[in-house]
Amino acid sequence: MGTLGLLLAISSAVLNTGSTLRNGCDSDAETVAVLPAGAAVEVRSSISGGAGTCYKVAASLDGRQVTGYVPAKAVGNSEAFEQARRGARGFGVSEPVPAPAPVAAKVPGSNAASRAGDRIQSLLQSNEPAEALTLAEQELKKSPKDPGLLALAGLASYRADNLDRAILYWNDSLAVQPNPQVEQLLARARREMAADGGSERTIGARVVIRYERGTVSPQLAQSMLATLDQEYSRISAALGCRAAEKVTAVVQSREAYMRSTSAAEWSGAMYDGRIHVPVSPTTRIDARTRQVLAHELVHACLSELGRWPAWLQEGLAQKYSGETLPPAVFTRLEDVLRSGKLPRLNQMGQSFARLSAANAQIAYGVAYVAASKLLELTATTGIGNVLRNPSEFERLTEEVERCLGADGTH
Repeated sequence: MGTLGLLLAISSAVLNTGSTLRNGCDSDAETVAVLPAGAAVEVRSSISGGAGTCYKVAASLDGRQVTGYVPAKAVGNSEAFEQARRGARGFGVSEPVPAPAPVAAKVPGSNAASRAGDRIQSLLQSNEPAEALTLAEQELKKSPKDPGLLALAGLASYRADNLDRAILYWNDSLAVQPNPQVEQLLARARREMAADGGSERTIGARVVIRYERGTVSPQLAQSMLATLDQEYSRISAALGCRAAEKVTAVVQSREAYMRSTSAAEWSGAMYDGRIHVPVSPTTRIDARTRQVLAHELVHACLSELGRWPAWLQEGLAQKYSGETLPPAVFTRLEDVLRSGKLPRLNQMGQSFARLSAANAQIAYGVAYVAASKLLELTATTGIGNVLRNPSEFERLTEEVERCLGADGTH
């Protein structure tokens, strides 16, 4: 069994001692529940800090699911889990940060403000956060207390990798009007700021890298930047993305990455409007690193072109990064198909980011074979033409569904 398979296998663990489940790793964090020794848990992620290593776990207690953090020493086989985690391939994932409601529907105020809000969101969708921020700040000169415009200005700042400004705008928005989603975005930005171990920037033709001092050497940053620029040119030629503004990539230690993104343990990188990549001091630009970078660039490219279901995002990201599925995953897919439990594509529209490790393995496998079939069907016309024609995409999705039902994983 490979390291990824081992990680998936032991993500279901048992507590070897009773433990308090808390909403954070610190011993004074709020208590969520008390789990008895022998309780079955699913390990979602691990965090290392001053209090040592702790795991984010999910468990069933009195008929309800509870989620929180327990010390690593309370989890059986934790040493094997850590060994597998360090060696696991991991999956890249797309989880775009949405505009908060009611901002996503309509900016409060005049019709002109509403039209401006629509335009700001359109610019954010096409990966033009700097242009979106310029427009938002122009509108704020006319309506400085508009909570919707303030929230959008914060989102544009966040997408432009200006966390300080995002925090200021979201604080101002909340001072005018409470909004739970803006509060979540503000907490996310603060968490990311707290995890930032000091940053440097380097700018390329298509990509800007912000990297963590001490973890990433200037030489590695330059090599990553050159790779990202090369891969973006290749991917944009195939898919047709525009690159109106440079894509931002944030490169951090694994620990800082987990604290910043709250990603699942199986996550190997993330795109949320910016690319997030965890590295170690020994990371180098080998074939696997290039795949990770290419995977997230596909997400960035597709996000510029529109809103696409998660199966297409993850399937094309695997295909265009050169990833392949291990034979064991194909075997597992065949088992699921025979059981009649293979998920339909219309059930796989939402981000895979919050799936369990085992379910993620299946979801990525289905996405891979579905994207493979879609690329076969568009070999003559090109996938880029389909991405510019939503009605054709819907028709082909139905055909892919029929093919998967007829010949399983082929």
